[in-house]
Amino acid sequence: MAETTEIPVWLSIPTGYAELPLDDIASTVDVTRRLVDELGTDEQREAGEFVFSSLYFFLSALAERNAVYCGIGRHLSALNNQLITSSLVVTVMDFPGERNPRLVLRDLLIGKTRAHETGQADIVDLPRGPAAFFEHTLALPNPATAGAEVPVWQLEAFVPSPAGDRLVTIELSTPFAEHGPQYRTMVVEMANGVAFEPPAPADPLAALLG
Repeated sequence: MAETTEIPVWLSIPTGYAELPLDDIASTVDVTRRLVDELGTDEQREAGEFVFSSLYFFLSALAERNAVYCGIGRHLSALNNQLITSSLVVTVMDFPGERNPRLVLRDLLIGKTRAHETGQADIVDLPRGPAAFFEHTLALPNPATAGAEVPVWQLEAFVPSPAGDRLVTIELSTPFAEHGPQYRTMVVEMANGVAFEPPAPADPLAALLG
């Protein structure tokens, strides 16, 4: 796991992810565009404008919906050692007042049903408290082919604070849909590692005593 990222909650980002900016987005995308224009292949330049426009829209939309982390990951699949990519997004939302966290999760999953989102929904008890998981496959536009769609596997984890006044959402998506289920363990471990209070400082005496 990577170092804990500086966001309003405490959690660890798995290895293999490169963070994308959620502020000063236009400047970062522009610099990347110029690098591709100078160093990229003809195919990369040809697809560049569509890809960078989509990236700008994607990151801006995430920033507006309270995203605190966005990363792109590259991993070798456990199925066939193929290099696969995925995106990882963490959002944090605050609610007024306190509420039973299980009711927060119940209402969230009811909302998905009312929005006609279909998938596998579960509320489970993790060592740190309850969490909800929602797994499904979406048909999204393919950036490489205009007008075409590609299946995207997605797993969302929802972790409420003990007081029910804050909700962390972890969203992992991959266009390598058949490889998606191997990310389940990683997302569950991330959800179980979410903390709403800073970790206690290490005890140097305990470290010396083993």
